[in-house]
Amino acid sequence: MRTLVAGCAGFIGAKVSEVLARDGHEVVGVDNLNDAYDVRLKNWRLEQIRRMPGLTVQQMDITHEGALSELGERHQFDAVVNLAARAGVRQSLLTPDLYYGTNVAGTLRLLEFCRYSRNLPPA
Repeated sequence: MRTLVAGCAGFIGAKVSEVLARDGHEVVGVDNLNDAYDVRLKNWRLEQIRRMPGLTVQQMDITHEGALSELGERHQFDAVVNLAARAGVRQSLLTPDLYYGTNVAGTLRLLEFCRYSRNLPPA
């Protein structure tokens, strides 16, 4: 089973990616490595999971439709796990558009990706 894990550098995303790969699934992890919190921590997590057989990681922003389309051309996914989100409540009050972009628009792009990658007719 091939699974896309969006947000694979986050605390939960890294663990989900690791468990799926350990259980024999092929995992493609994506993360935009935003600076909502220390990027060094995200990079450390990526170093840990990149060692897992069957797991590949690429830096990608799920809000970029072209990047998702390109990913869909290279891979056929059986499942998509969306753990991509910009963290931090206080910062979200200061820059709500930035949070909306990732947390809402990014999720909608992933849903569209799922719909079209399965060749379903548009609604």
